[in-house]
Amino acid sequence: MDILSRAGRAAAADGEESTDAEVARLRAQVARLESERAALWWAIHHDDLTGLANRRLLDAVGPSMLRSAARYAVLVLDLDGFKPVNDRYGHAVGDEVLRTVGRRLSGCLSGDLAARLSGDEFAAILTESSLAGAHRDWPALVGEISESVAAPMDIDGNRLVVTASIGVTTGRGEPAAMTDLIRRADLAMYHAKARRCRSYIDGERR
Repeated sequence: MDILSRAGRAAAADGEESTDAEVARLRAQVARLESERAALWWAIHHDDLTGLANRRLLDAVGPSMLRSAARYAVLVLDLDGFKPVNDRYGHAVGDEVLRTVGRRLSGCLSGDLAARLSGDEFAAILTESSLAGAHRDWPALVGEISESVAAPMDIDGNRLVVTASIGVTTGRGEPAAMTDLIRRADLAMYHAKARRCRSYIDGERR
């Protein structure tokens, strides 16, 4: 009887161990799948060079950010002087310039979204959360972004400077469609570029 009892307990223990091992295996598999899903989501919604949001994420989260803001601005930034740097020093240096610009742009924001649209063109959604301290209005914030981008960069022993043409459209209340806001900011950016001024904000040259 003791032998049978011990055998039963051993079988039960083996069964529990087998169940525990299966649960642990399933948990590890779920964790791996969740990690892969998170990595895939990040890759789909971010620029792989700068780590900023891409146009897909901008379109996805931008409208809700704008609707929840008391006032907002949409910014489009295009680099001036980037192509000569890229041509002279090579794509590796050019890529680091773009990464540096991305860090500088996002560093000027607080709780807002910076994105790389394509090539040397960036965008940002600005809300009142970034209007803190010295940034009491959009021109002050845009001025800081412009100055930050234009600061010299030391890359691979080269001291480089690129500047930016910045276009901004502003609003309050229910926003227009994201595509329309980007289009208006893009037009403002071309106004700035054509007039050789650093920014153009809803008709205001800076």
